[in-house]
Amino acid sequence: MAKHVHLIVERGPFKGREITVSVEGVRIGRSSRNDISIDDAALSRFHCRLFFKPGDGLWLSDLGSANGTLVNGREVQEQRVRAGDEIVLGETMLRVVVDLDAEPASSPDAALPPTGKDGPGAGVPAVDLGLSKPGADKAAIPAARRRLLWLALGMILVVLLAWLPKLVEKVKAYTTPPAPPPVQAELPEIEISFERVEGSASNIFRYVLEISGGRLNVQVDDLLRDRHVRREKNVAPELIADLGRAIEATGFFDLSGDYSGMAPGVHETTDITMTLAARTHRVKVLNHIEPEGLVNARTAIEEFGKNELGLAALAIEPTELINRARQALLLGQKLYDEREVSHGNLYSAIRALTESEWYLETIEPKPDFYGEVLSRKTDCERDLQRRYDDVWFMAERAVKLRDWKEAARYLRIVSESIPDRSDDRNRNAYKKLVDVERHLATEK
Repeated sequence: MAKHVHLIVERGPFKGREITVSVEGVRIGRSSRNDISIDDAALSRFHCRLFFKPGDGLWLSDLGSANGTLVNGREVQEQRVRAGDEIVLGETMLRVVVDLDAEPASSPDAALPPTGKDGPGAGVPAVDLGLSKPGADKAAIPAARRRLLWLALGMILVVLLAWLPKLVEKVKAYTTPPAPPPVQAELPEIEISFERVEGSASNIFRYVLEISGGRLNVQVDDLLRDRHVRREKNVAPELIADLGRAIEATGFFDLSGDYSGMAPGVHETTDITMTLAARTHRVKVLNHIEPEGLVNARTAIEEFGKNELGLAALAIEPTELINRARQALLLGQKLYDEREVSHGNLYSAIRALTESEWYLETIEPKPDFYGEVLSRKTDCERDLQRRYDDVWFMAERAVKLRDWKEAARYLRIVSESIPDRSDDRNRNAYKKLVDVERHLATEK
């Protein structure tokens, strides 16, 4: 029994080849383990699959390919395909010629019961379907009517068989209770209170960090340098849980509660209280060498505060911070003046000015050039956004005109102008550039 051709390869290594989709479907890719293996370097090893959905024709499903699957120029994951559709896989293009499971049925006559007195149709009254013509052979009329009757019954049976699975699914949907949501492991409750004080006749330095209810609060007071910092933010529970495990691993809960000593003229205190699930433990050290477990716990806590709130600059002398800020400002000004030399200079200028602002964050009073840092940074950000808007407009215009080469050029300018992958503008340009490059590849 002949199979019907469903697709024809119109471009690529197997141009002219005819593809028949079996009832089980066919998998296409570069690997020899596929139903259809195509030696096309732009294909993934297992690229896509074509299959029939009962009563819904021919469907295509992308198998997570590297270069994607296009239907009529648009990338798809799973889609119904119809006669006339163009499917592009790497350098290969397929055209759909038949979109249904068009396996020819056997001749109706082969399934008819034998006629005559002893046949299964004996004694069955003739059914007049109104199709007989005047003058037709009277002996042939009952047999023709029986053929039509059996054909009609067969068609009804086919429809019922095609519809039955959908009916069963609907019944299951109404009768099967919904699956319970997956149970997520609860993170232990963690609270931390940390205070470090370094006091002498010339200065008092106090650092306080508290974590409670998923919120981080930090206070820093440095009387000698006249720096007072207050920071707070919400922190992901997973990060707090990681910190809790790190502190627990230092042996904190095995330490004694009090370590005291004598040191004339100074007051140095480290005081940590931690609640982990049902356990609470406090360790306080006053004018005494810190035990190793407490040193590790304190380091983990201080590093956590620096990473989350960016307080590393507190460890640098104010005069050095001001010098670094001035150098960063000069670099930002130079890059801004050379913004037409390279697409990325404007973005680099913003980074330099942001660094200058960060150095001066804890300095009071601010130096006289602080206002220039803020003003120049605002100008750079405005100019970069204006440049992005102009170039993005030209890129989208080129896409609408299907000028793929020009579109790719503008999108690369966007990527060079804003190289930060975490920036939405960069991510949008990258996604669109991938699609444009696929179009360029199909035109070669």
